[in-house]
Amino acid sequence: MSLRLESFGPLRLLNAAGEPVAFPEKGLLTLCYLLDRPDRKCSRRALARFLWDSPGNPDIMANLRKMISRIQARQAELGVELLAFTATDVRVRREAFVADRSELDTLASTDPLDVLRRLLSLLRPDFLAELADQSTGMRAWVSGERSRHMAILIDAVKQALPQARSRADIGLIKEAALRIFRDAPDDENIRHILLQAYEAEGSLENARQLFESRRPDLRNALDVGLDLQALKEVRRIFDAGRATPLPAAPRLDSGIVLKATPLPRLVLLPPAEAGDAGFLPMLSEALIEDVTIGLCALNSVSVVAPHTAVQIARHADRQGMILRHSISYVLHTRLAAGSGPPSLFVQLVYAASDEVIWAERFSLEKYDLIADRREMARRIAKELSAQIHQNESVRGAFEANPAAYHSYLLGFRDMKRLSLPDIRRARKAFREALRHSAHFSPALAGLARTFLMEWLLTARGDAELIRLAEDYANRAIVADPSLASGFRQLGVAKLYLNDFDESVVALKVAEELSPHYADGIASYADTLVHASRPADGLAKIDRAISLNPLSPAEYLWTEAGANFALFRYGEALDAIGRMDDRTPADRLAAACWAMLGDVKNARLYMRKARETNPDFDVDRWLTLVPFKETWQREQYREALRKAGF
Repeated sequence: MSLRLESFGPLRLLNAAGEPVAFPEKGLLTLCYLLDRPDRKCSRRALARFLWDSPGNPDIMANLRKMISRIQARQAELGVELLAFTATDVRVRREAFVADRSELDTLASTDPLDVLRRLLSLLRPDFLAELADQSTGMRAWVSGERSRHMAILIDAVKQALPQARSRADIGLIKEAALRIFRDAPDDENIRHILLQAYEAEGSLENARQLFESRRPDLRNALDVGLDLQALKEVRRIFDAGRATPLPAAPRLDSGIVLKATPLPRLVLLPPAEAGDAGFLPMLSEALIEDVTIGLCALNSVSVVAPHTAVQIARHADRQGMILRHSISYVLHTRLAAGSGPPSLFVQLVYAASDEVIWAERFSLEKYDLIADRREMARRIAKELSAQIHQNESVRGAFEANPAAYHSYLLGFRDMKRLSLPDIRRARKAFREALRHSAHFSPALAGLARTFLMEWLLTARGDAELIRLAEDYANRAIVADPSLASGFRQLGVAKLYLNDFDESVVALKVAEELSPHYADGIASYADTLVHASRPADGLAKIDRAISLNPLSPAEYLWTEAGANFALFRYGEALDAIGRMDDRTPADRLAAACWAMLGDVKNARLYMRKARETNPDFDVDRWLTLVPFKETWQREQYREALRKAGF
């Protein structure tokens, strides 16, 4: 019997007439899986883990025995042996059938366009597109195979590009690029190919709609206390003001040429413990090398070689080395193997502003790392690529204006210090940035932040500062609603306007837009504390600190406030004690000492707070500080009075 195994789209077995042949699905999966292995076989136990391994499925060997029995019975009915079983192993009988996946290895032609056409026909549907109920190992394998197929297709597109001449050739290139875009919308080269192909067809509007369709849809998120009509009008004016002509497309008879653009440089620093002896450091270092290799296959980032990365990690002047090698992004890694399971903490930092863009923790338990190392490497590489692309889209607005970019970075740096002179210096820098680029969303959000911090530090209740903060936050959202920073500042402004529900929603949008944006999560935590949800606030600030372990002072200030509201005064003082500059929290420290009955320390911090703000009045201040429930305001009033305010 002539049989064909199809795995692109639905998984099925076909006879010579192209009709489906019944066969156990797990048996078909086994055929697919074993085709990948060099010796076309594996042990029974390894196959059982691949097919069923999960915490809720302990008796996987019993499942395997039942499957083998069904397969053997069906093979006897068909009169063909596709899978051979021994007491210990399972082997595929490759000569008994043909497989569509084998075509990936047999595509050979002198015409790159013909190869691309045949490859696109094969890869148009996803590999195992309708597969359900997958084990962890199976999901990793399927994902890895799909990534491999896309890499083959990308290479075929690159080979075919110089040969594209006719309109039909352009259509083929575009169709292949669209297939890749479906899985990798952030690939700049693919977007560029699509742009030129659409322009060659005279349909640039279709390209714009395609790219816009992959941006986050914030229409529902915006409908929370914002003046949508006003925002739409400002957006219309802004769009008209920033319209720029698209680059001219090349002539059809000249082929399509990829635009060469400088790539951001990324260095992956191995854990400091990687040089130590032992199993865990060795495997963690291997994982980082796997990530590096995966990133080297991308066209969107330039990766520093592992040898140089090790030298940078060990150098006394690490920051100087990063600048010297023109590195844009740094992935810091750290091993954690305390009382809990061992893990690898990774943190992506934008070198120019020292801003944490993304962070995650990965299990390094021996079984997980050995079994899932390549899947973990793929996940890390994919996330790094996406986060860098998103950050580069923000930074791109300054590529043609170094003066504006420089001013923005100066303001960002000054905002890290919680003092009025630094806040006002940052405001001046942000305004200078906007003088060069009037609609740069991060600078608009930065300005909003300066007004909020001045309102908080002066404790005078200046309503104009909050109004300005809200206005600039809305402008930042209008300028770019895909960025979290504008929603973050709007949420904080709404908090100080006592709009607790709107504040929470705006900050929730910020978190959804950028789940690893530590500063945004810290602001969310502060709002939850003031909304009389201190336990939720403490959980959020713990998350922010885990993303940004060398935390700025305001994170710790929020942690202290959450603990104070939970009547955990000692823990609040511990958080204040970890602040580099404790001056902004002197008032809270005085309140904590007072509630602990330590009058001497309470008076000491009360006098320090008075030196900074001699006009401070408890009752007036408490009318301005947003607390959703009365108990929280009265707790603070009692503590301040006991401290001597």
